[in-house]
Amino acid sequence: MVPNFSLRQLAYLVAVADAGSMTAAAETEHVSQAAISVGINDLERRLGVQLLARRPGHGVSLTEAGIGVVADARRTLSAASDVLSRARVPGTGLRGSLSLGCYTTMAPLHLPSLYGAIAQEHPALELTVVEGSQEDVRRALMNGMCEIALTYDMGLGPGLATETLQTLRPYVLLAADHPLASRSGVTLQEVADEPLVQYTLGPSPSNAEHLLREVGVSPRVVFSSSNIEVVRSLVARGLGYTTMVQRWPTDVSLEGLPVTCVPLSSTVPDYRVVAAWPQQDRLSRRAAEVVSILRSTVRSSTRAAGASADRPEDEPPAGEPGRSGSPPLRERGPT
Repeated sequence: MVPNFSLRQLAYLVAVADAGSMTAAAETEHVSQAAISVGINDLERRLGVQLLARRPGHGVSLTEAGIGVVADARRTLSAASDVLSRARVPGTGLRGSLSLGCYTTMAPLHLPSLYGAIAQEHPALELTVVEGSQEDVRRALMNGMCEIALTYDMGLGPGLATETLQTLRPYVLLAADHPLASRSGVTLQEVADEPLVQYTLGPSPSNAEHLLREVGVSPRVVFSSSNIEVVRSLVARGLGYTTMVQRWPTDVSLEGLPVTCVPLSSTVPDYRVVAAWPQQDRLSRRAAEVVSILRSTVRSSTRAAGASADRPEDEPPAGEPGRSGSPPLRERGPT
């Protein structure tokens, strides 16, 4: 059955959803407000459902049906853009746009190399990034705001497919002059009485707390911050320790004070860096290419940072596949 609505109408709907008003959407689409209004009214009539709740003087909001249609519209527009890209002359690189979700602490470590690779290999491909917590990333994937995401595997919930890019083991971050800093490994019991500096961006806030309580000890949280560089700086000043997963390229804080990464010798879970996307979706040509680039750049970035106890993407932990339809659930997240 051929749909009796147009891609332009879907684009108008998505523009209104993103901008919050028909006036702002008209500016984005470079058309008149009347064109937006007529297009969406006709779309509602053809679909037989109200998509927008009009509030005079207060803009518009999506109805429950509208939320679902907007998510589908984003995927449809992405697929249409993929058709256009495939029709281009071979060898000219990918065109169009792609939206990528990214867990906040991964952004400074992996996005620069990804942008660089895309600029070199696909200069006509426009990449936009939505950074946020694990829940922000999941929400963006499920509502169609993002086509794929770079994140951790835990806490993603059902409905998402994943491909493992890197497997990492948590470590303890200490000030360089800490008595345990020269050790080749440390157990959670050995830091149980130390002050903990906690990273608070979800789902990470209780990661260290959860790990400690798993071995029967209670953490002593003295500072907390949603900025990972603040956490690292507090540790560098000797005000506490923290647990982390990603390795930074340099072992100094933003203030220039040294820190030391000491591997955890306790039995702790590994964490997987993954590319994720809605399970029901077929990856577009652009998304598949970005995942391919991430396989290389994530591994290279982690190797450059000197990550400890990591495995390449083709060597997942025993019993864990490299790609899954629904990722395993863990209660807590890393940094």
